[in-house]
Amino acid sequence: MSKLLIKGGRLLDPESGRDEVADILIQDGKIYEIDPVASSLDAEAVDARGKLVIPGVIDLHVHLRDLEQAYKETIESGTAAALHGGVTTVFTMPNTQPKLDCTERIKEYLDLIRNNAKVHVHVVAAITKDLKGEVLAELEAYPDLSVWFITDDGCDVDDEKLLEQAYAKAKGLGLTLMTHPEMHSIAPDGVVNEGKISQQLGVPGQPNEKEYKAVERGIRLAKKTGAHAHFTHLSAKESIELIRQAKKETDLITCDVTPHHFSLTEDLVLTKGGLAKVNPPLRTEADRQAIIEGIKDGTVDAIVTDHAPHSMEEKDTDIKQAAFGFSEVELLIPTTLNELYHKQEIELMDVVRLMTSNPAKLAKLKSGRIQSGAPADLTIIDLELEKKVNQEDIVSKGKNTPFDGMTLKGWPVMTVFNGEVYKD
Repeated sequence: MSKLLIKGGRLLDPESGRDEVADILIQDGKIYEIDPVASSLDAEAVDARGKLVIPGVIDLHVHLRDLEQAYKETIESGTAAALHGGVTTVFTMPNTQPKLDCTERIKEYLDLIRNNAKVHVHVVAAITKDLKGEVLAELEAYPDLSVWFITDDGCDVDDEKLLEQAYAKAKGLGLTLMTHPEMHSIAPDGVVNEGKISQQLGVPGQPNEKEYKAVERGIRLAKKTGAHAHFTHLSAKESIELIRQAKKETDLITCDVTPHHFSLTEDLVLTKGGLAKVNPPLRTEADRQAIIEGIKDGTVDAIVTDHAPHSMEEKDTDIKQAAFGFSEVELLIPTTLNELYHKQEIELMDVVRLMTSNPAKLAKLKSGRIQSGAPADLTIIDLELEKKVNQEDIVSKGKNTPFDGMTLKGWPVMTVFNGEVYKD
């Protein structure tokens, strides 16, 4: 029986509210005992004094690529990046090549996960066949494949009648729609945020309306069908306000945001170019502050990365041609702690909750907590550690990130996954 003893760390568990210095004894991949002074003569000891010990971080939105896009990322490389960044569970999107829209494809991908994943990986499957928004995918098959989130991430379902059918079916099957809110009919060629930067660069922009009109529609359909609607990577101040008001009327609505949208603004595009191109785009300071307020008042339910690795050739090019998205899963913790805890001075418990217990509840996982009998997935963090981001040190195949060269404070130094230790 393998045993591990994490000694003297500051244990912080949002689900129970526990915040104290304690030892954690792990046995056979599960938390066995939590005690101010635990002991076990035959356990491997890890000194966590002066460090923060939290539940293993959960990222509800990543792109692991593989299959025909293995040059961008593989399940092995993407989950190695997650492990390196203190993330022990990820949910991978269906816009692979080919798409994860049917039993055969999902089973093939699950086999790759079983053989190559270094952390827990859950599949988020497509709403429509080939993500074209024309015909619903095999939604009825998803529960038997342990799929609980569905999305056409990378785009939205424009056909409202079809989208309503998806919501209704999701309600009956116990699925949650993870909506990428975007009205394609509004500024379909938008490259960056619509405003001063798009004008300065002379490129088409994406107005906030492109996002919040889709949020508006999704809230309305969720209320009509009784389905759970989760809106991902919100970027616009109007979207946050719509979610805030909807939550006063129903418990069917949840949302998440990314570190790049609450840490960065559209101005970065002027210096980083295609490396800062993402969908939805980096927006204004007013939008950034609105997201932070949404985090502070509980409107936001989770923090995700939308980890979207690409080759450097696809990113370091003309802004119009550059691919949308960048690598971020291994930077989730320092980007979040640097902005929300160190700069905004949001309570540490509240920040950690958005990366652990909240996403665990949304996904109905047993993890995301530090309690006896829970999975032994833990993230150990040095809150005071400051490091400069160097894209060459990124473990993901996608080395591109707009955070390159920035100094961040609060880094993971050790990850415990299934009771085994991974050190940076």
